[in-house]
Amino acid sequence: MARPVQILCIDDEPSVLKSYQRVFRDSNSYHVVTLEDATKYDFREALKFDVIICDQRMPGILGSDIFKALCELGFQGKKIICSGYADFNDIMWAFNGKHIDHFLNKPWINEELKKLTEIRHQPKPFQSFSSSQEMDRVYQLAHKAADALIPVYIQGETGTGKEVITRYIHEHSTRAKNAFITVNCATLTTDLFESLMFGHKKGAFTGAHNDHVGFYQAAHGGTLFLDEVVEIPLPAQAKILRALQENTITRVGETHNIPVDVRIISASATSMEKAVSAGLFREDLMYRLNVYPITIPPLRARKKEIEILFKHFLEKFNFQSQWNAILYDESVRKWLLNYPWPGNIRELENLCHYLCATLDEPLVKLKNLPQHVLKLQEPDNKSQFHSIKPNTEHAILTVEEALQQCKQNKSQAAKLLGISRMTLWRHLNK
Repeated sequence: MARPVQILCIDDEPSVLKSYQRVFRDSNSYHVVTLEDATKYDFREALKFDVIICDQRMPGILGSDIFKALCELGFQGKKIICSGYADFNDIMWAFNGKHIDHFLNKPWINEELKKLTEIRHQPKPFQSFSSSQEMDRVYQLAHKAADALIPVYIQGETGTGKEVITRYIHEHSTRAKNAFITVNCATLTTDLFESLMFGHKKGAFTGAHNDHVGFYQAAHGGTLFLDEVVEIPLPAQAKILRALQENTITRVGETHNIPVDVRIISASATSMEKAVSAGLFREDLMYRLNVYPITIPPLRARKKEIEILFKHFLEKFNFQSQWNAILYDESVRKWLLNYPWPGNIRELENLCHYLCATLDEPLVKLKNLPQHVLKLQEPDNKSQFHSIKPNTEHAILTVEEALQQCKQNKSQAAKLLGISRMTLWRHLNK
């Protein structure tokens, strides 16, 4: 029997919450939990749910803000706003930011609400959105990894699509019906790591007002994706190693072990071996995580895909209903193939979004491209921003060049260098 769909319903009106329970009570396919006061709720607890239905206007909080916070925590389920008010600006902001998936008016139609909460897990045939041999190889490895259920380590520059490959592995595995939890390890400090990753008991420390389920336990039966895994603080790496070895965790404030069944996929923009050599990553943890390595080549090495992706993103962001298609001239085509793409696919997608928002006609010309990307075009110097070597004068000069190029914006400089912001700070300190 399939696992019931876990639904969290949030509304400040008790009568509405009872209505939700009535909608789903006649079926064993759903398990419904209701929440009346969202201002006192630890939303990290919500990561275990498949669907969250939330009111928009509630005392002290907006539903769209709740979903934004949940997305930042890594919530992967369906997000539905159900409201009697159409707060256009807030709702559109949430849709554009991908913070909500559906908007439903009150009073709702029961069948429509049930349809929105359906979770389908249909197996997908093996395919890739690629016309290059390099990416075909990546997808073949990913397809084999899906059934193997062993730890996978994916390395690739920022913006190459590491999470896309990770999701592909999860969705083609036997765990596809269960949770997929993403954790950006670069954002976890040593002090917060254990609580966020493994959870804590109420009263374990100042501010621990409720029991908290950590990312690891929330991914039970599913997949935990550790993005930028080499950025895990060194003192905290031993705890991940123990969880991998024993398949158990211990929440902060407790002494007993909790069994967990989690498949780990990790990724980073920088080499795990180099992090070990630099003394930033445990060698024994590397051997636990880097069992099945997959390397994603940068976009500049996949020239056949550049035009395909450019056309795809132009079509995706073409919001002008009178434009059947957006074309581009030969000068733009040559520029696309020669540009080094330091931000890879993510940079290409953002560029297309910018173009679709600023074009006055359905034709892209060289003059329509932003000046900062035109200045970066140096076809014969492809590795200008991708040759960082720790503890060398060259690395410091490269960082300085990136900072100058980005007008001292460290986040943008880190993207150009293909490293995380934390790694950039480490190079600056050296």
